[in-house]
Amino acid sequence: MEDKFQILDAEQGDIIIAFDTANFRLSQLVSAMSTLLMKDNQQLLDKELKNIGCVPLPYVENNNDWINKGVSCEILKPSENWQEGKARIKVTLEFCPNEPEIKKTPEIKEPESPLDDLRRKINEATTS
Repeated sequence: MEDKFQILDAEQGDIIIAFDTANFRLSQLVSAMSTLLMKDNQQLLDKELKNIGCVPLPYVENNNDWINKGVSCEILKPSENWQEGKARIKVTLEFCPNEPEIKKTPEIKEPESPLDDLRRKINEATTS
């Protein structure tokens, strides 16, 4: 089965998400989830990283930098050189509609060839 989930952009307008018991603005829900992730759970994240054989995340004075400003780092992509920059953690929410929206595309009509009139005349002359 094809994965039809699409990432909802929390910064694109005021998307409202309605669950059975409550409604949320996407931007508020993502903000709360991001804060929760880094505020009280960095120790849990560091513990999980250690469990899978990694070292803890680097210490930053303000954990919100992981979400807002980003944390200085370098990245190495295959077949490329190291590149300096910043990394940040983003929480995303994905949505999959029950019935995907079918977009109607305008029917494209083939342009008429200048030779079409000549072909019609030849066909008329040979069939008469």
